[in-house]
Amino acid sequence: MSGARQRAIVALLVLLAIAPLLALAPFAPGAVRLAGISQLWWYTGLIAPVAAITIVVTTLWRRAG
Repeated sequence: MSGARQRAIVALLVLLAIAPLLALAPFAPGAVRLAGISQLWWYTGLIAPVAAITIVVTTLWRRAG
């Protein structure tokens, strides 16, 4: 496995691990609201998927090129 692919896998696993940390951390940082929506929703509904797609596309693009 190439180094870029390994880094991409680790980055995707980190993205997955952040959501439970937001939900279970002391003082509930995932419950803080931005524009009326909780940070946990922003992360799981928008930030993590966009970051994951960016990581995968970048990794595949480098691998193909």
